[in-house]
Amino acid sequence: MMLPRELTTRENEHHGSELGDIIRQLMSDNQGHAVAALCAMARKLEKYGCTFLDLADHIENGGGLSDDDKRKIRSEIEKARAIGYAEGVEAAEARQHGTGAFRNADGTPEWTEVALYCQRQKHQLPAKHHEFIDDMASRTVWGREPTPRQHQYLNSLFYKLGGKIT
Repeated sequence: MMLPRELTTRENEHHGSELGDIIRQLMSDNQGHAVAALCAMARKLEKYGCTFLDLADHIENGGGLSDDDKRKIRSEIEKARAIGYAEGVEAAEARQHGTGAFRNADGTPEWTEVALYCQRQKHQLPAKHHEFIDDMASRTVWGREPTPRQHQYLNSLFYKLGGKIT
């Protein structure tokens, strides 16, 4: 028989459960208090139609959780772990590659992402590069593809700023 929740549920952060408070009194240095606590525990269990055998089963079975409850809890933990792992992978990829959704066939970020990254970080570069970076960023609005030489220059600045093209 499972113990009723009223016996085993904490009342609040300052008080334990009805049964827990009595069990704590068993630690008394005064032998009379400890015996009185044992008698109080027997009365409390009897009030709810339980015995010390029920208490022992409750302790051994992990607080009265059925096997079905334990399976459900394990299943929820596995789901949460999988979701957390997927979110962690996504966050790591976003940190490494940026948050853009589009990639080239080889997995590198689109030139538009590179240009906008460079524009956000241009304060780390000498002023002579700023006009070029701003020009490349403005091309993203109109979708005008840079020339091959502009691609090279843009990617070299991207590398200098710590960007990673994988």
